[in-house]
Amino acid sequence: MKAVSWASGIRRFGRAAGAAFDALVPVACVGCRRGVEPAGAPLCGICRSRLPRLPSPRCARCAQPLGNLAAAAGEAVRCGTCESWPEFLVAADAPFAFEGLAGRTVRALKYDRWSALAPYMAGCMEAAVKAVSVRLGGGDAACLVPVPLAPARLRERGFNQAEALARALADRGLGPLGLVLERRPGGGRQAGLRGALRRANVQGRFRPRPGFEADGRAAILVDDVLTTGATAVACAEALAEAGFRYVATVSFARTLRPLDGDLSPTRALRP
Repeated sequence: MKAVSWASGIRRFGRAAGAAFDALVPVACVGCRRGVEPAGAPLCGICRSRLPRLPSPRCARCAQPLGNLAAAAGEAVRCGTCESWPEFLVAADAPFAFEGLAGRTVRALKYDRWSALAPYMAGCMEAAVKAVSVRLGGGDAACLVPVPLAPARLRERGFNQAEALARALADRGLGPLGLVLERRPGGGRQAGLRGALRRANVQGRFRPRPGFEADGRAAILVDDVLTTGATAVACAEALAEAGFRYVATVSFARTLRPLDGDLSPTRALRP
């Protein structure tokens, strides 16, 4: 029995060591599993070209693709689904649609812990960060605030994928990293929940870290995926409580949602 336990322990150690090595230096493309250069991008050139770009035209506020609904009204319209967002949450953007290869890339970072993906994903998000920075006033660089994980989830995963992305964006000189928020224990996973259930699940779950005061600065909330916006709204409310006057959110991918055909004219989103 001891020999069996010893052998089982060796196998577990080997799997863990292999996973740790792959997390630092993926030896295969995330998309097609072909070999990639250790110092290069963790996706091969063909797969990088197949990442599903978020289509245009989009909502002027939350970047929801509008499809044919915007044809008659022009591109400078809002989709209506973000009308319930607080006014200080002024913009959202993402480079990709959360489907296909973009979805697999997010899951590889989040669940498979391929940490080498974070700098590459941040590079893809750079243009979106610059775009929302203009909406925030374009002055001093906005604070890059990762969406925090619940303590139990952080222990389970061992790292916060949103923080990895925010750090990589800060390393690119796009703004200072701000570990401003913390998440209260409780609440379940957002995955699989819809609409009002997602909002209820995160309502009041985020708060500023004790003693933090923003002194009127702007913040860019960083996450891997924007789905309904429920998490972004809850975090933005906590950032407003901390003293941030304006908040935007940037993610690697955005979930495509059905529209009800109610488009609103664009109006000023900040004074």
